[in-house]
Amino acid sequence: MIEYSTLSDHELIVLLAHDDNSAFKTLYDRHARILYLAAFKKLPVPHLLEDLLQEVFLTLYRKRSSLSEITNLRAYLHSALRNRIFNELRNSLIHEQHHQQLTVAESTESPCNYDLQLLEKRFGEALDRLSERSREIFLLSRRDELSYKEIAERLGISVKAVEKHMGKALQVMRSEFKDYGVMAVVGLAMVERWV
Repeated sequence: MIEYSTLSDHELIVLLAHDDNSAFKTLYDRHARILYLAAFKKLPVPHLLEDLLQEVFLTLYRKRSSLSEITNLRAYLHSALRNRIFNELRNSLIHEQHHQQLTVAESTESPCNYDLQLLEKRFGEALDRLSERSREIFLLSRRDELSYKEIAERLGISVKAVEKHMGKALQVMRSEFKDYGVMAVVGLAMVERWV
């Protein structure tokens, strides 16, 4: 009988790729609480964190057959959770701004500063202002949920180079969305601290 708790993350990933549910449970037990506690310091909303953490592990399970390239599972999970939190904050911001737009339109019939299409347009314009490499790295980090190390390995560059490009990208995003309220600033600041 296999003693799962003595196996390394890599060994458990190999077993998980062969649909070993005990390996998945061991990985969950090993990492979930640590991830939750680290994330709670950044976003102390228990029910939201629990949902996002479950999504991270569900995605891990769904991708189980293609996880062999992960060299540091803890960093991978940390990055995935960080990006889910960032996306949640961004979506909350967009929802809040859209709600404000509807409220203002109903009460004053005046034009509103918050518009979903405008947000999407400004996001696209902000991406266009980035160099090709910075844009590629930003999207690999935020859309594809890759860690800096994974991006560096994929592109054949140093982690420092990835950090430099992400710094530039976040600076452009912060500048572009500075007028969009506290949630955007908090979200971007949290992402910068958590990277």
